[in-house]
Amino acid sequence: MVKIIVYLLIIAVLLEIVVRDIREKIILNKSNLILLFLGIILGVLEENLQERVVGGALYALPFILIYGYGSDIFNKECMGMGDIKLAVSLGFLLKFGSFFDILLFMNISFISSLIYLSGKYIFLKKLDREVAFGPFLVLSYFFIIVKESYGQW
Repeated sequence: MVKIIVYLLIIAVLLEIVVRDIREKIILNKSNLILLFLGIILGVLEENLQERVVGGALYALPFILIYGYGSDIFNKECMGMGDIKLAVSLGFLLKFGSFFDILLFMNISFISSLIYLSGKYIFLKKLDREVAFGPFLVLSYFFIIVKESYGQW
């Protein structure tokens, strides 16, 4: 029963993150901390806290590299720090399963954002300078959850 409540709270916080990121292009630290706390609760309940800590670090690592080196290469911020914090929180919730999951998470988030931007450009002839990346990270999270629920692909 406690796990169901925790998962419902996770869904509520993720919906809040998606809506706020689309509207204001910001992800609150409070939301990320709530997700991290809920991940700790799940880690204690499922007795896999170490896997969750490793997952938080490994899921965020590629985004940290993009943030650091991308801003050096392009002389502007490529990704917001809120997106990186969200990747840490989502990695904490997903826990480390395999490097394939991390690669799948990254690919889904970047490819879905590319599809969105391409569709927006094709149909509206409009290209945005900033894109809310949080919804694509949340979409990737749900894909990984579905993959784990229904077995390997």
